[in-house]
Amino acid sequence: MSYDNIIAEIKSNLTGNKDNDKDYIINQFKVFNSKEIHLELGRLLWDLMSDEEQKEYKKAVIQDIPVDEFIKSVYSYLNYGDFETALKELEDYMEIIPFKFRENPQFDYFYFNNPLEEELFRKYFKTPKELKVIPFGEEYPRVFYLYGVVLMNLSEFDKAESALKKALSYNPVSGEILSTLSALYDGNYDLNNLKKTAVEILKFSYDPREIAKAYRDLGYCYYENKKCNISKALYEQSLNYENHPRAQIELQLINSYLHIDEKDIKKVLNDENIPANINDDILEISMFLALDFEKKNLLNQSLYFYGVLYNLTHDEEVLTKINDLKHRL
Repeated sequence: MSYDNIIAEIKSNLTGNKDNDKDYIINQFKVFNSKEIHLELGRLLWDLMSDEEQKEYKKAVIQDIPVDEFIKSVYSYLNYGDFETALKELEDYMEIIPFKFRENPQFDYFYFNNPLEEELFRKYFKTPKELKVIPFGEEYPRVFYLYGVVLMNLSEFDKAESALKKALSYNPVSGEILSTLSALYDGNYDLNNLKKTAVEILKFSYDPREIAKAYRDLGYCYYENKKCNISKALYEQSLNYENHPRAQIELQLINSYLHIDEKDIKKVLNDENIPANINDDILEISMFLALDFEKKNLLNQSLYFYGVLYNLTHDEEVLTKINDLKHRL
């Protein structure tokens, strides 16, 4: 019997009595092994449930999904631009899942993507309570980040800012979260917060693209404030990390009426207390971690941090080390 005939027969046996029909459909799950039929049976069963039953069913399903799998599913909606579905999934998840790492009288909870972020946090931040690091694989704070991203794409800017700041409270050194906040401030023409956030990115980010964008954002802020010589220096500096069309276009515009020697760039930035170099702490910690993992023969982890170093410095000795480790894998 074909799929269509089987479903038609199942539907023809429904009586209109919800309790009896639910029992009948549940029994059909045992009769048929087809995934397609099970999906349709699930839809039929869902339509027969009360609001309370649907909520309990959803809760049971969501609680069985590991948070990393849930996050992957949300990203799949984002990749297709389906922000409405992503929002519904996130709101259901946040309503149902009891968040394990809320404020606690004894602990302050934080989540880091890698040991570099954790070391940066410990160097720059003090916690009044005992610091607890949320284990890998339990990255519940990323749900707040994704919630902020979705809300931002749906133009719910105030709610998006609140969600992103909540995510940032669990990882204040995250270049990813800070860069998303900067995109929000850029879109809202909030130059004060855009400037503050860009400076934080320059302090903590180890991603050249995030660093380049932070310099471009600062260049934009200074240009809007009629300080074109500083703006030019910032756009020039951004090109050291990413050859982005926006920087090229802005520089062409500024160069059409302003001249400043390239040798003046660092002085211009230093006069504004804007870092003109990568944070030394990032370089030192990355090198320490690369060497430490190499010593422990954890070569993939070591390669990751040598990669961070090379992407920031383009040091040929680091590149030689990377190639050597790759041969040893």
